[in-house]
Amino acid sequence: MSHPLDLHPEFAALPLREPPADDLALGRQRLALQALLGVQDMAIVAAALACAPRELQRLGPEAQGSDAARAAVAQWRQTDPQGFDAMLGRAVELLLGSRQAVLAAELALEFGWAALQLQVLERAGWSLLLSPAQALTGRLLKPNLLQPALQQGELLALRLAWTIEALGEPHTVERQLAEAPGLSIGLKATLQARIALAFDQATRAVEAAQTAIDAFPHDLEPPALLARATLGRAWLAAGHPQAALAPLTAALKGARRDDCALLQIEALEALADVHLELDSESGAEAGETARFFSAEAQGLRQTLGLVAGPLPTEHYYAFPQLVAEAQAGLNAGQIEAAARQIEGLSQRESQTFYCYRWRNRLLQAQIHLASLQHQTARLLHWAALNDDAAESDDAAAVTPSPATQLCDFERAWLQGCAALLAARPWPEARLRAWSEAMQARGLRRLAWQQKLLHALSSSPLLGFEGLRDSLQQLTGPRQLEDGLERVRLLAPKLVGPLAALLAQPAIVHHPLARQNARRWLQALRNETPPMSNRTAPAEATTITQASGRAAPSPFGLTPREWQVLCLIGDELSNEQIAAQLFVSLATVKTHINRLYAKLHISSREEALQRARSARR
Repeated sequence: MSHPLDLHPEFAALPLREPPADDLALGRQRLALQALLGVQDMAIVAAALACAPRELQRLGPEAQGSDAARAAVAQWRQTDPQGFDAMLGRAVELLLGSRQAVLAAELALEFGWAALQLQVLERAGWSLLLSPAQALTGRLLKPNLLQPALQQGELLALRLAWTIEALGEPHTVERQLAEAPGLSIGLKATLQARIALAFDQATRAVEAAQTAIDAFPHDLEPPALLARATLGRAWLAAGHPQAALAPLTAALKGARRDDCALLQIEALEALADVHLELDSESGAEAGETARFFSAEAQGLRQTLGLVAGPLPTEHYYAFPQLVAEAQAGLNAGQIEAAARQIEGLSQRESQTFYCYRWRNRLLQAQIHLASLQHQTARLLHWAALNDDAAESDDAAAVTPSPATQLCDFERAWLQGCAALLAARPWPEARLRAWSEAMQARGLRRLAWQQKLLHALSSSPLLGFEGLRDSLQQLTGPRQLEDGLERVRLLAPKLVGPLAALLAQPAIVHHPLARQNARRWLQALRNETPPMSNRTAPAEATTITQASGRAAPSPFGLTPREWQVLCLIGDELSNEQIAAQLFVSLATVKTHINRLYAKLHISSREEALQRARSARR
């Protein structure tokens, strides 16, 4: 009695005619099919596609992965290579047709030949490149690099895209792209856009990505989706977040449809950055939409197993995390350790190319550190207010232009902070020009920061109004916390105005601003450890070094001025300081005026913050 599988037309098509006595029996061949297609959980799925779905399931999984089954595979390949190859080709074709590119690629790599591997690349190479199985694209490309098909046309474009996306070598592709034969306009423009984006050339990336989109007839191919995602990211980098919404949304929709998970993550993270800049979601706390997209991207990474542990410190992509750690150290008062880390990162930046976004993060930490260490010359250099700034390629223009990019706006704000911390605030016209340009671009997050900077740089009356209005815009606790984190480096110039604002009778008419000012002031003052954990100020100048000489006072202050500053840090009044130091009140005031001039500060709250930060 014959087995039902023997009569199935799909299986009958396999070359099993009158096998010699030493050939595999039909049962052994079925066993070999299961073992062959059982590599990495492909048993029933691909074997059913290649043979008979209903009948193969009756064989059961007990034979899969056994030594006998693998021996059957090897024997089949040896005794009937044509039949084996015919079955393998059919299985790969059906897997590609059923959108199981990963299984097809694994089969082609495990048992296939060059032509079969190229077939997988032609049909599914781009989808694999933009999926978590990206490494399979490289495994298919590497053994076939000398094949003529990879030297021109779409497969050449795929190889170049792999070099950009997976290997992180856009400079290599840029050299090859000019002479790359057979590339369509769309594919070539897509690669040019990705290269420009990697090199922080936002305007060029926008132009190339738009050319690519215009050249593709539809968005049903992964390269067309990649071009849309690139256009969105380029518009954001160019400082036009509103223009980035449509292409990023289209890229996200197409990536979900085509299971291009890496492209989904890229689009989600870019949309999070876009909404962070726009920062104006109606019906929800500001920033909520940005957090939603960020959480979606992180959740997808976790689902796909793409969230790895911390990178080694020498790894290229560890740079922003190391900057964040240094910044956290500054916020926690660990000045010496953070200073060493920032110095190392500064040397690393001078030797390696990093995008402007990462370099701006480092600049923020550098400015914060220089402020805490009262390095006025360095602050003035970063503020682009001295002659050295003209020699720097990174110095921002005095006023923004239509070509100003997002990173330029961020850097300009940081330079304005450095100028204020050096007691040389930017001129009114310059502050206003950048603020208006940010507003016009829809950069609401940066415009809010610039407005606060403007308020702190203005006269007391105008400054109080601007500070009050800035605080009034923080409508939720999360937004209040995020806002403080953005402007924490301005603490020496922020604490005094906050305290003065709360002392103004008119603030009672603005309950939200009053509440936010009180919370910010409390958060900034509570950063300092209790006085019981610090050396008593009266003893500050009596501590000796190993040599027996008195330790030098910081900031170029005299020992007596440093003593007075420490007592201010303990919140003593002028009368109490005079009593403790056994000097007249006029003498105390003279010391205070002199240390204010040396430290470029103008309020007692600012002196208090300087004293506390200096003694950490």
